[in-house]
Amino acid sequence: MRLIRFLVFSNLWISLGASCIALMTFLFTEREIDINLILFVFFSTLFSYTFQRLARLSKLKIETPELWIVSHEKKARIILILSLVGLLIFNPIYSNFYTIFPIALLGIVSLAYSYKGLRDFPMIKIFLIAASWGILCGIIPTFYPPFWNSTGWIPSFFWIFFYILAITIPFDIRDIHIDEEEKNTLPQLLGLRGSKVLALVFLSVSFLCIFTISSSTQSLFFLFSFLVASVLILKSSPTNKPLYYGLLVDGHIIFQFIGVYFFC
Repeated sequence: MRLIRFLVFSNLWISLGASCIALMTFLFTEREIDINLILFVFFSTLFSYTFQRLARLSKLKIETPELWIVSHEKKARIILILSLVGLLIFNPIYSNFYTIFPIALLGIVSLAYSYKGLRDFPMIKIFLIAASWGILCGIIPTFYPPFWNSTGWIPSFFWIFFYILAITIPFDIRDIHIDEEEKNTLPQLLGLRGSKVLALVFLSVSFLCIFTISSSTQSLFFLFSFLVASVLILKSSPTNKPLYYGLLVDGHIIFQFIGVYFFC
């Protein structure tokens, strides 16, 4: 259990999930997997999530002192340094300079999210997260010939965007009693039931996007996978244990990739 908690709360688990979604973009576009880019996605996600939490550590110590990072600050800082080294080593701009533009955009968003209070703008947090994942895992992998000048990035971006929107809403449900009212998160505005319905709508839109770029076998698997995600969304509650969200909801990304890779 200690190992599981470390994997989940150190952001290694969610970073692996980001790598899995980037891998699916390669599978959908039927091009050779770029291991360097997959490692960049992993380390950049790990760096971003860790950096954002460390930037707000003083606030977290007051509001949520039970968080893993509060009692493991030294480990978090080591992870931050190692992830920075990793993202610099495997940065795709060395082989494709044009990737600097989406990467720079993600860097600006991450800094603004951490230091400029961008996350506190009403309703914006969840859409920033989804758009960042869509750019990192859906657009950057298509910035290579013969796809960079095509429209193939559009369905890749939007299936990820709406999928991440859907599975991020449960985290806002978890935090409904913690988030300040002025944040106007979807559960605060729509209530638990309304926000769950909206998450299912987002999930349906994501499936429609996937349907346009996947094989019939892959589409059938995603239909089953999204039914599982729907159950996780519907079962979301502010009283659920933290591992329900960190291990199961985030883990859905990883289990979904395993299914696509080995059974489709």
